[in-house]
Amino acid sequence: MPGTGKRHVRFRGMPKYHLNIFNAVDTYDEEGLELPDLAAAKKAAINGARHLMAEHIVAGRPLDLSDRIEIADERGSVLATLPFREMITIIDR
Repeated sequence: MPGTGKRHVRFRGMPKYHLNIFNAVDTYDEEGLELPDLAAAKKAAINGARHLMAEHIVAGRPLDLSDRIEIADERGSVLATLPFREMITIIDR
């Protein structure tokens, strides 16, 4: 309000991260997710990738560990690349 000395504070929402999947069919995340930070985006990407890998395993389809998820900001700049092979642990005894 004019003359009250109060400042109007405009709150900015959480940043939006796009989780783009690169596998047999590259998928760009057009909508994105509002998350508090890059660490939360990485956690979401890892959970999503693990679900995708589990679906492949259950369906008996091959799992390509060179597939990856790229996390991009709203401008499209890639902030992190997460290869599927780094999201699981395989022990072969």
